[in-house]
Amino acid sequence: MQAPPDYVDPDYANPGAAAPPKPADESARAQAASLGDLALDTSEYVRAWSALLASETRLAGASMLRLIGGLLVVPALALVICTAVDAFLITLLQHWVGDWSVCIGIVLCIDLACLYGLLLAIRAWWRDMSLPRSRAALMQLFGKAT
Repeated sequence: MQAPPDYVDPDYANPGAAAPPKPADESARAQAASLGDLALDTSEYVRAWSALLASETRLAGASMLRLIGGLLVVPALALVICTAVDAFLITLLQHWVGDWSVCIGIVLCIDLACLYGLLLAIRAWWRDMSLPRSRAALMQLFGKAT
């Protein structure tokens, strides 16, 4: 069986023809492939970090709205509770004393005493939270380090 006339045997060397072009060096191919892989990995890495940043930003926005809502609701709720307790005390004292102005004055004195007690508690908590012994120990540690 004979091959068709346009068939060229790849193993046949024609001495008069130019040599076929050599394939690119294997190390150059590997370097190009690794550079391509690096580019793909880098783009995937950037895309993942961008998606993470976007989701964290959405979460922070939602948390900020909840925090602002809480900052508005909690003081209003405390004021309503305080006013309701004051009104209840005034009506209870009015039943016993009989004079509204005296009852309002007594409740006002009770409110001022509660405010003074809260300020003293905050002052004590502030002193406890400042941790003077821990601060002194830290300064002593830094003094030894230098």
